[in-house]
Amino acid sequence: MESFYSFPSAVNEVEYCSGTACFVARELDPKRFSMATKQQSRTYCLGKCYEAPSSSEGKSIPRIEARTGTPIVLDNISSGPVTSLGMYRKRNGFKALQKALEMKPAEVVDEIDRSQLRGRGGAGFPTGKKWASVLSQDSSEKYIVVNADEGDPGAYIDRMIMEMDPFKLLEGGMIAGYATGAKNGYIYIRREYPKAIESISGAIKEMQEAGYLGSGIMGSEFSFSFRVVPGRGSYVCGEETSLLRSIEGRRPEVGLRPPYPTEKGLFGKPTVVNNVETLANVPWIINHGAARFSEIGFSKSRGTKAISLNSLFRNPGLYEVEMGTTLEEIVIGIGGGLRSGKLKGIIVGGPIAGIIHPSKFATRMGYEEMKAAGGELGHGGIVAFDESTSIRDLIAHVSSFVAYESCGKCTPCRLGSRAVENIFSGSNKGKQWTRNDYEILSDTLLETSLCGLGGGLGEFLKSASMNYPKEVDACFA
Repeated sequence: MESFYSFPSAVNEVEYCSGTACFVARELDPKRFSMATKQQSRTYCLGKCYEAPSSSEGKSIPRIEARTGTPIVLDNISSGPVTSLGMYRKRNGFKALQKALEMKPAEVVDEIDRSQLRGRGGAGFPTGKKWASVLSQDSSEKYIVVNADEGDPGAYIDRMIMEMDPFKLLEGGMIAGYATGAKNGYIYIRREYPKAIESISGAIKEMQEAGYLGSGIMGSEFSFSFRVVPGRGSYVCGEETSLLRSIEGRRPEVGLRPPYPTEKGLFGKPTVVNNVETLANVPWIINHGAARFSEIGFSKSRGTKAISLNSLFRNPGLYEVEMGTTLEEIVIGIGGGLRSGKLKGIIVGGPIAGIIHPSKFATRMGYEEMKAAGGELGHGGIVAFDESTSIRDLIAHVSSFVAYESCGKCTPCRLGSRAVENIFSGSNKGKQWTRNDYEILSDTLLETSLCGLGGGLGEFLKSASMNYPKEVDACFA
């Protein structure tokens, strides 16, 4: 069991990141990135992509701006961190919880459903539908699980929310608990975010001492508690069934569905699993109403989205934009283009997602729209790369990441990722692969992997083939 995790106990005194944002920026500081390749255990994201290639040293924070007239997620931290319960209350904190407690649970669920809020962690499943499923379950025990295992290299959105506005996340989680009948919440935070673990743990303690957690919250009959569970260095724990197994102390492999966590989740009980940014939207929706939230955005993607830009941008940082903003507005208008070199492409919500070629930057940020362009919205981390990174090297890097992080349960991911790594790193000693083999393997990974790790690699390979056919063909010449 312990051998499953990259970091079962002690970690390196100073960690150097091997993540995609650091890989594509390796020429900015070759010496620092080379340190990452020499570490005994790999670290694939420290959530400091704005200064990549990065290390665990230092406590810098990125530029943070709300680039929308109606900031929802970054409304507090765009003007500075919320460092205490008292400060949060002065910024209207817990008014949404008070309002929710005056409503029936089903009314709260309906409000979230009518807002059209979708999960901000990847799949974009309607949050209200997920809550309604748990509310309908006949069980005396239910759980809220906060997925704070933000492992996609390039994303540091959840990290900054937890570090700089922890009470907002906790309030959103408590509202979810009241709405679904849950009395206990678990917050699974990746161990690469020690300051986030400290911030959330401190906020929970302060709330307990002030009577905002425990029994009879705000004079009501509602009781709720939180427990922080630090991760131990496994990317696959970002997948909800693996995450639940990890909390339970079991080997965190991907589980087959159905049953879904809303029916049989943590400890076999109905469970809501939402990521940090999703829950950070909830207090605003309860305070301002579903109708106002659903007026923001476009198509089937409503509200705003936090995005994080890597260090190759002229203006790296964390921004909040309205759903429907074009990639060109983000890359050029907000990011300022690249600090140097020619932009070759971007990976959004990756690295196990499709590459978006500059010819498709007219695409608007939305779940279905990004999918149609051959990419994903995912967490909203955006990694730009320039012509100093070849497609061969990028494929070798991404496939090596998948092979290293695979739980090993399904054959396509376990063997397919290693095969791709061997081919593109030049270490393949067996069969001479062809372009047709590449396409078959891409389809197999995409269609038969148990979770988004292997499937995402398939998506990445197909987009590389579609957008950069000459570079891919050259690998089989």
